[in-house]
Amino acid sequence: MKAVLIVDDDQKIRGIYNRLLSSEGFKVMEASNAADANELLKRKKIDLILLDIKMPEIDGGALYNIIKMFHGDVRVIVASVYPVDEQKRIVEGAHGYFDKSQGFETLLAEIRDVMTTCTN
Repeated sequence: MKAVLIVDDDQKIRGIYNRLLSSEGFKVMEASNAADANELLKRKKIDLILLDIKMPEIDGGALYNIIKMFHGDVRVIVASVYPVDEQKRIVEGAHGYFDKSQGFETLLAEIRDVMTTCTN
């Protein structure tokens, strides 16, 4: 079972993604901030991160740099309200990008694509 970490400061978003991904057979973990996400990454085997950009204290762009440095084998999909082009500018080099307005089917398709095409 693949493990997904949802990193988003919005509890409602985390809950929706958790239910959606759990129903698809993923083991789901949640973090509301970068510090909690980094702690989970140190202790758990995580295959994929859904990463919000705009978070208090440490934003998703800074957390992504930490992930690249210390947890390079983890795939990352940026999931934000920003348009995808803006996401790519803010967080360069992620495995995938998802505009939250695109809907759940698009998110699931992006997750499936990243999980099957990326080899780490």
